Amino acid sequence: MGRLLRVMPLCAGVLCLGVGLLIVGCGGGGKTRFQFVNAVPDLTNLDLLIDSTSVASNVAYGTTTGYQNTKSGSHNIQIESSGTSNSLLQQSITFASGADTTIIASNFSSNISALVLNDNNSAPPSGDFNLRLVNVSPGLGATDVYIVAPGTDINTVASPTVSNLAFNSSTSYQSVTAGSYDIILTLAGQKIVAIDTGSLSFSAGQVRTFVGLNNPSGGFSYAVLSDLN
Repeated sequence: MGRLLRVMPLCAGVLCLGVGLLIVGCGGGGKTRFQFVNAVPDLTNLDLLIDSTSVASNVAYGTTTGYQNTKSGSHNIQIESSGTSNSLLQQSITFASGADTTIIASNFSSNISALVLNDNNSAPPSGDFNLRLVNVSPGLGATDVYIVAPGTDINTVASPTVSNLAFNSSTSYQSVTAGSYDIILTLAGQKIVAIDTGSLSFSAGQVRTFVGLNNPSGGFSYAVLSDLN
């Protein structure tokens, strides 16, 4: 399958037009932050409402809103296909005060779900970056992930960095020495490459979330969320 598609890493808060920077919701007194990701491969753009108030519109596939503020406590989120008022999903989410949360709309629109992740944007150890891996590619299913030096032939690597990462799941953050890496996703238990990012550079102090995706045109793609720095 080889290298199917390369998507440039996302710069949080830049790629989504029409994102409202609103403080919304009721209940709870403290502030909290969330970012919303569109990973529904058969919908070009999504809108997000919290407690019936629009907070993000026209969020393109494979992109993120970047962090926005809301109030802590329990809130009802609603995901809609942009340009419609038809709710695809409604779900109650509790935002902890002072915390960061990533909400990923995933799967195909006929079976849409929301993967809610608790983010850890504390500083990595000196000289390291922190990396979290997320698999929301319904076409890929479970995957093995290799984080290797650029140009490495994974057939020479004894075992993956992460084995059998299920669809709609994530790893915890891992501390990795700053530098350049290939991130390669294969079919679980095999070395058939589905995604090969090529060389990606990571700097000390960064916190990143790697997201494995379907490519709407066929095959697979990825995005990298800039959680911190």
